[in-house]
Amino acid sequence: MKKYIFPLLLLGLASCGSDNSSENKTEDKKVIVKHFKNEAEMDAHVLELKKITESADLLANSLHYEKGEEGIMIEVIGHLDSATVLQILEEQFSDGNGKSNGKRFYYLNNGLPFVTQELIDYVDGANEAVFIDRVSYYDEKGKIIKTKERRASFEDDINNMSYKAAPLQPISMNRAMAALKSEKEFATTFQGFVHQDIFSYLIVGPNDPNGFTSALRLDYKDELINTLSGNEDMYMGSTLQVKFEIHTDRGFRFQVYAGGKLVD
Repeated sequence: MKKYIFPLLLLGLASCGSDNSSENKTEDKKVIVKHFKNEAEMDAHVLELKKITESADLLANSLHYEKGEEGIMIEVIGHLDSATVLQILEEQFSDGNGKSNGKRFYYLNNGLPFVTQELIDYVDGANEAVFIDRVSYYDEKGKIIKTKERRASFEDDINNMSYKAAPLQPISMNRAMAALKSEKEFATTFQGFVHQDIFSYLIVGPNDPNGFTSALRLDYKDELINTLSGNEDMYMGSTLQVKFEIHTDRGFRFQVYAGGKLVD
């Protein structure tokens, strides 16, 4: 079973270290910066990070965020090593209206991407479906130095294609990190309740009509839920700190409220 660290604990999580003590003692970790000589070394380190994080089996999961009625979505998974250091950032996204959706991976070196990979289902201007596998390389300061890509009509065909040089296309992990930490357009303020069939949901999001919101199923009521439901208008827009669990039922994945509190 995978182990999760949720946004409540991510407040103290840094890409080069974290507060990992049950006694709330902060331990400084040595920052290791790798200086890669070439693309082959970067590719080898990507494989190393995959093995390290798969062995640790420790994840930091954002809420599942949506915006508007077009199907715009983002969810972020942080893959950590056994010392709870963030090594790989995985951004799952949809731009809505069937435009593009897929995943972005950020492989980190001292908190900055040294390799990014985009796996995108895209509909081009001719309304043709294209699957894109794009890889970019960066120096130790985070400056892009190379991009390559391969394209196919379907994802299943991509492994039969060869990478070709492409124009530099750097991508930023700032939005993904904001989602992981519930900051900025992903802030968790109280946005009301929704009642559907036999279930009720807590809605959180920023005090911004253009921000992303997230729904957490309520399987029980605690002090916070009783307080909010007792006077929704008074607490509307109040900042919340929430914990959640990810459940799967008959192939359907959803998030369940697991406690929270008002933040002054």
